[in-house]
Amino acid sequence: MSRAKALVLKAGDEKILREWTRASSITVMGVAFLLLGAADVWRDEPLSGPYWLTLGGIGVAAALRARTLGVDLTRESANLRGFRRRSIPWQEVQAVVRYGSGSMGVRLILEHGKRVTLRAPRTDGISGVAQFDRDFDCIDQWWLAHRGESWRPANAETPPVQG
Repeated sequence: MSRAKALVLKAGDEKILREWTRASSITVMGVAFLLLGAADVWRDEPLSGPYWLTLGGIGVAAALRARTLGVDLTRESANLRGFRRRSIPWQEVQAVVRYGSGSMGVRLILEHGKRVTLRAPRTDGISGVAQFDRDFDCIDQWWLAHRGESWRPANAETPPVQG
């Protein structure tokens, strides 16, 4: 299982959490396939050369795409970057919670009970747990600080706030 860790970048009043370990391992695999394909093309292997070059290209492209996955924390919202980009205003968030017992991640609980899973931070539960805890606390504290004075719990069934 690959270990995905979050890279925290700070830019003024914003924090950016991005997955990076998974992208690094996919990049290494993609480059290895590209080298294998180039060697086969150089040896005039008409079938296996293009096969490995194609796999390598797909691997490198997937790694570049994976580097853009994550969440940006701004004063107004959590901006999710995934296959679909989405902005969630902090005032709509009722709680920031951990999920999972082995492999763990972070979810935002919205006003109507809808759960939104964040792409980062994540941990496999074995390594990177301390970094996951720091990243979770960062998101939780950011939400508490930026949800606004007008924020009120939507209903009594909202999970308790962590933090």
